[in-house]
Amino acid sequence: MQDAFDNALETVLEFVPKFLAFVLILVIGLIVAKLIAKVVGKVLERVGFDRAVERGGIKKALEKSKYDASDIIAKLVYYAIVLFVLQLAFGVWGPNPISELLTDLISFLPAIVVAIIIVVVAAAIAKAVQELISNTLSGLSYGRTLGTVAGVFILGLGIIAYSVRRVSRRPIHSRAS
Repeated sequence: MQDAFDNALETVLEFVPKFLAFVLILVIGLIVAKLIAKVVGKVLERVGFDRAVERGGIKKALEKSKYDASDIIAKLVYYAIVLFVLQLAFGVWGPNPISELLTDLISFLPAIVVAIIIVVVAAAIAKAVQELISNTLSGLSYGRTLGTVAGVFILGLGIIAYSVRRVSRRPIHSRAS
């Protein structure tokens, strides 16, 4: 009976410091993530990120949203930091499946960032080409249609360029044969 009590006490004494470290890391990490996200949002607004995105034609996609582009990027930064904080907090418990899942998610983040940049740049170029062709050929009945087709084509090229980049960077053993 004494051995069972000693084992239980030892387990509790081992668990409590890890739990306190886990909670401490979470609380501090979430506060830091919130602060960094606010700073990123403010910086993006000051440098005119929203105006640049609106020129790229993304404004229509964000019209029905209560967020502007800088708010969305700030939210993405917040959740990316939260993933790092969670990985660090769960790491207190040693190797575990949740830490491995978080590691996999974190390794996917650069791909998401690159995809967003490529789509924003491609959308800006597509919008400029669409307006240029539409205005240049405005006297023709098909000028506006041709401008729209050119814009969609350029946006499609941006998406294809990202897809090709992803496939070419994948290790050979994971490619489909």
